Amino acid sequence: MATLTFDTHATIKSLQDSGAAEPLAEAIVSAIQTGAGHLNDLATKADLENFATKADLENLELRMTIRLGLMIFAAAGLAVAAARFL
Repeated sequence: MATLTFDTHATIKSLQDSGAAEPLAEAIVSAIQTGAGHLNDLATKADLENFATKADLENLELRMTIRLGLMIFAAAGLAVAAARFL
């Protein structure tokens, strides 16, 4: 299990010192913390070694491509629907 540990206060202060407003700095740190929660979803080297064949990877790639295409299609549909109502 991967964990991301960092000093949130120091990060917010560093962002503020770089010119970011306090609400923006806090939002950035919050986004980092939220993203860190997804580290467990990442494939590890051991996960990749457990794929039996190249066909498994190609099948996964195809499924991911189809899923991405469907998401783009849905987003375009939502954009068209929103444009009609506005």
